Amino acid sequence: MRPLPCLVLIASLACACTAPQTPAPEPDTAPATEPRYVVGLLPLRPVTPEAATEAKAQEARLLASLQELLRNVPMDVVHPTVAAPASVDEARVRTAEAKVNALVWGEVSQENGKLTVKLSSFESTVGAPSSFWPMEYTLGDAKTGELLELDALRLAQALLQESLLPMMMRNQPVNVRATLEALVSKRPKDWVEWNKDIIERRWGMLGRLTRDGALTEKGYRGALADVAAWRANHDATPSTNAKEAFYSVGLARGFLLHGKPQAAVELLTPIVKRMPEDVESRLVLARAYLAMGDTVQPMVLLQSLVDEGRNPAAARMYVAAVAATYSGAELASRVMDRLVEKNPDDTMAWLLRYLTVPGAARVAELKAFTASHASADWPLPVARYLTGELDEQSLWAATKDEDSHTERIRRIQVHYYLGEAARAGRQPGHEGSPSARDAKRHFEAAIATHAFHHPTYDLADFQLEQLRRGLVADRH
Repeated sequence: MRPLPCLVLIASLACACTAPQTPAPEPDTAPATEPRYVVGLLPLRPVTPEAATEAKAQEARLLASLQELLRNVPMDVVHPTVAAPASVDEARVRTAEAKVNALVWGEVSQENGKLTVKLSSFESTVGAPSSFWPMEYTLGDAKTGELLELDALRLAQALLQESLLPMMMRNQPVNVRATLEALVSKRPKDWVEWNKDIIERRWGMLGRLTRDGALTEKGYRGALADVAAWRANHDATPSTNAKEAFYSVGLARGFLLHGKPQAAVELLTPIVKRMPEDVESRLVLARAYLAMGDTVQPMVLLQSLVDEGRNPAAARMYVAAVAATYSGAELASRVMDRLVEKNPDDTMAWLLRYLTVPGAARVAELKAFTASHASADWPLPVARYLTGELDEQSLWAATKDEDSHTERIRRIQVHYYLGEAARAGRQPGHEGSPSARDAKRHFEAAIATHAFHHPTYDLADFQLEQLRRGLVADRH
C-alpha cells in the first residue's frame, strides 16, 4: 500500500502597509553560509515490555538510514534529553527546549504476534506536527526484517522531505538544493519512488524561491506527469484532483515568471471549470488575465470570493479589475467594506480598504481601529505609521526580531504596503501624489525578501505586472 505523505499546514500570516520617502532598507538576501538543519531524534518508547528490543533495533535502523542519506546534506541528527511530548502544545515547547528545527519521537508496541511502530514529529518554522503512516508487521514472518529496513529508509526520506519547506521559508536555497539532490530512489518501493510528484513539486518550489521560471516549470511539469502516470492505472480521487490543481497553479506561476500569462490562462481555465471550489486556481487565473490586460474575466472569476468577503487577495485584485469601469469607485468601496465587515479584527482588511478606497473618512476609520486594537501585533505598526502615530524609523525598528524568519515576514509586509501607499498617493507627507517609482521599488523589495509563502508575495508580483502595463501614474 502506498504510504501517505506527511501533511503540514502553514498558517496564513497577516499583512501590513505603509509608505516612506526615505530610501528603503536593503532587501533581504540568503546568508553567505546557510545554517544546518537540526533534527532531534528521541528514543523510540516501548509501549509493552516485549517491544523494548525491537524499539532499539528500529531506532538504530532509522538512524543508520538518516546517516546514509545525510552524507552530502546540510542536516544534523542529535539526541536531546527532553521528554517525548504528549500534545501539540508540548511538542512546540519540547522542540524549543531541545533547540532543534524538528523533533521526532515515537513508540513501539508488540502484542498478539504484531509489531507496531508509530512515529510523529514537530517542525518549528512551520509550527505544525506531522504523523507518519502506520507501520505494522507480523512477527515470525521471514520478510519482517526486510520490511523494517525499508520502512526505516522511507521514514528517513520523508523526514528529509519535510525539512525542505522550512528551509525554503527561511530562504536557504543552497540547503534545499543539496537536500533535493539526496532525495533520489535508493530501493524499489521506497518513499521517493512512491512520491515522485512530491519531490518534483519541491523542485518547482525551489524555482519559485529563486525566481527561476525554467526550474519552476520543469518541476511542476514533472509533478503533473507523475499524477497523470498514476491516473493511467487508477481512477481519479479527491487527493489526485487536489494535487493536479495545486501543481497546475505552480506551473502557472512558472509561466508568469517567464512573462507568459496566456499559457497560464490556457492551463488553469479547465482546472477552474472542473474544480470551481479551488480558490488558489481562481486567484492565479485572475492574476494571469489581469497581466494580459483583461479585466472582465477576473471580475467573473473573483465575484463569488469577494461576495464571501473572506479573501483579501481576491478583494485586492477585484478592485484592480473594476478600477477603469464607470462604477469602479462604488464597486471598490462595496468590496472593501464587505471585507472589513467580515473580518473586523483583521488589520490587513482595514489597511487594504484605506489604501484602495479614497475618502477623507478613511484616516479616521483607521485611527479608530488602531485605538481599539492597541495590543495587536503585526501588521498594526504599519497602520500606526500611516495615521501618523509612528515615524518611519520606529516602523523599521519594529520589524526587528531575533528570529530571522519572523523579521523577513515583517519586512515583506512593510514593503508591500509601502508600495501600495506609494501607488495610491497615501504616503505620509505626500498625500495625493502617487509614485510609480516608489511603488515599484517597494514591490521589488518585497519580492527580494524571498518570502514566497506569504500572501503579500503574490500581491507584490501582481502589482509589478500592473506597473509594467503602466497603470499607475507617477506625479513626482
